[in-house]
Amino acid sequence: MFWGNLGLGQIPEREEEVVPEREMREDAATESARGAKESGLVLTGYVDATYMYNFGPGTATSPIDFATDTIPKGDFNLSALWLRLDKPLNRENALEAGFQVGFMLGEDATLYAAAGSANQPSGPDSNALYVGEAFAKFWVPEAQMEMWVGKFQSDIGYETIWRPDNPCITFGIADAFMPQDNTGFLAIFAPDPLCDVGVGLGNCSGESNDVASAGAGDESAIFSYLVLRNPKNNARLQPGFYATPWGTHGSNARVALDQNSYYAWNLIGDWSPLFAEDRWKLTFNVTGGSGTGQAEVEAPTSYVTTALYSVWTLMDPVTLTGRAEYVHTSNYVLPISTRLSGGDFYDYTLTLAVKITEELVWRGEGRFAWGAGTTASVNSTETSLQQDLYAPASNSLWTLATELYYRF
Repeated sequence: MFWGNLGLGQIPEREEEVVPEREMREDAATESARGAKESGLVLTGYVDATYMYNFGPGTATSPIDFATDTIPKGDFNLSALWLRLDKPLNRENALEAGFQVGFMLGEDATLYAAAGSANQPSGPDSNALYVGEAFAKFWVPEAQMEMWVGKFQSDIGYETIWRPDNPCITFGIADAFMPQDNTGFLAIFAPDPLCDVGVGLGNCSGESNDVASAGAGDESAIFSYLVLRNPKNNARLQPGFYATPWGTHGSNARVALDQNSYYAWNLIGDWSPLFAEDRWKLTFNVTGGSGTGQAEVEAPTSYVTTALYSVWTLMDPVTLTGRAEYVHTSNYVLPISTRLSGGDFYDYTLTLAVKITEELVWRGEGRFAWGAGTTASVNSTETSLQQDLYAPASNSLWTLATELYYRF
């Protein structure tokens, strides 16, 4: 079960699916439902509840954490209720059409829905609604191509918006720099059983409402990825690329980069040694990016991140995941700080998962993050919305988390 939650290990057999690697993490958990090719509509989803306790100083919060995870001291969260309605494609010898619509309700949806907006929320809201995907899809057998048209999640990056599909409860630092979602089209080809290719064009990350494009002209992004598998199917490599040569990067739920032109790339590698018999898996994710800046708004920026995930199946229902990350930025692009100099940030996370039933999973986690300005405090005389008044408060942060999620 947990192998399916990690990266490229979720890509099913070539003849059954041709979709981006990020999508595959959730698809593996619902493969039986998706396999019902003759059913008209398929409803899948999950409900996820978490409790976080941060051992930070006073009321300090962490600019490197996802917003729902950075509440000082302890906090219960309805992280998300996710619902997806899908009309599956019959990938046979005829032109076929379908659609996919997904909605997220809960605290995780708060900043996803506001990404790119001038009206950022003051805090996580369990009543928030985020339309995570809404697209039509077409199967063209002559070209062995699947085409998506509409709004869909970014096809580069390792971690996803779907918390249960990530290896850890808390989101990694590298995830903060990856695109969030795009509205446009994506063409997915399968030229070889060991290879997938995806190419798309759409608006900038997190700009589905176009609220940040006023006066900036057209804002568009080019995105692409490649998946390569070995014949024994125990190793995979996936490079991805994202560029906005005509406009701004926009934002995801944690970082907004307002650059005149910008590019981002990531490389994912996944390997399970044959002698381990699927009981040990290693994954690495390396990302980088650079932008030209924007006069009187934001300085040119660049960053590089590395992440290593190691997953051990201790016994059939119990899995242990370790995540180690390093991030370097040329200036402080993470929110809630006035620090403009370059920074180095690290974290190590250890996550224990227990499969209670086929659908119900409990996870417990400990995380230690460090680096200059890891936590920050706001001037008590000002409002929390004036983020430029935040100042570094500590260089390290311990977090404990527990989670219970149910898939259906």
